[in-house]
Amino acid sequence: MDKLISLCSDVYQLNPSLVLPVLMALGTDVLRRAQAIPDISPLTIGWPEFLLTLLARGRPDLLVEPPCTVINAKSGYARTNRSPVLEHLLRSHTNDSTRGGLTVTFLTTSQRPGTPSFDGVSYAAIAVTAGQLSLATILPLIGQSSENVFKATLAGTLLSNAVSYLLRRHQLKQILSARDVPEKRRDITCITSGNGSAEAVVIVTEGGGVRIEDLAASRANDLGSGTTLAIASLITLWTIFLLSLTTLDRVDAWWMLAQCGIGAAYTVFAARQWRGGSALGFRFTEKKVVRADKVMETLMKAEEIEPGVGSTLLPIYFPGPLRPDEELWWAERKQAPKAAM
Repeated sequence: MDKLISLCSDVYQLNPSLVLPVLMALGTDVLRRAQAIPDISPLTIGWPEFLLTLLARGRPDLLVEPPCTVINAKSGYARTNRSPVLEHLLRSHTNDSTRGGLTVTFLTTSQRPGTPSFDGVSYAAIAVTAGQLSLATILPLIGQSSENVFKATLAGTLLSNAVSYLLRRHQLKQILSARDVPEKRRDITCITSGNGSAEAVVIVTEGGGVRIEDLAASRANDLGSGTTLAIASLITLWTIFLLSLTTLDRVDAWWMLAQCGIGAAYTVFAARQWRGGSALGFRFTEKKVVRADKVMETLMKAEEIEPGVGSTLLPIYFPGPLRPDEELWWAERKQAPKAAM
């Protein structure tokens, strides 16, 4: 124990100011996952490399999970999803049961996605940001650091939120680029991760809502010249900020390292959360959940609730031949609308 205490004391005597810029460039993958749905951003690590990656790609491709598929239940047309909003919407309805089977969640809306509501991640971001700034304010007052800690914390917080603002604005641009669902029309869209997944989401969009397929395509995904210039400017400002960290004395550098640690803890927390519903700006008026231990049973129930949904998902979950009784059921279901006519 004495050796451990002595080692910790020796480490504390070191000045971490020279390694702070290196640490600030780590954790890009976690930060990208946390910022898939941009929110208030505490001072954290990873932003410089994140911006360089974003500038090099030319598009904010923030999805880190395997892409899901979006399918029009009427036309059967499928496309790979490129929208983190729809990715979060699907993952937030993940079935946590270990019994297997399939869960299909039906969500109905007649409005375009609007202003997101606050959720646990949002409140945590506000709390962490307030805590970092409060700590940086109190430390000089009680003689534990110089004013440089407050200046660096404030500058890093402003730079972090400037990046989040650009990401939020671009995400809003993607939503606005999606077409409206015409009045007296009803779009039915299925979202699934494919064969083997335990969940699927069906969005029923009535007149006045937005076309989910357009969101999946992310029509306005490429960065514009104005956003590209803003990102280049932020990279320059972050470089200046990192260089300023190397001039901190030992005590101030340790406090800044602590501030980055607090921000990194929040980033890991946010990266593990799937945002859904109102936190994504959706206003759903109705929700139905179909669940069964057998996937085929779930698909049959889904078909009865919304014709075309089960038959759309059927070849995904059952790409091979069906049993005779199953083939008969689906054949009769396919002929039912014609008989009604």
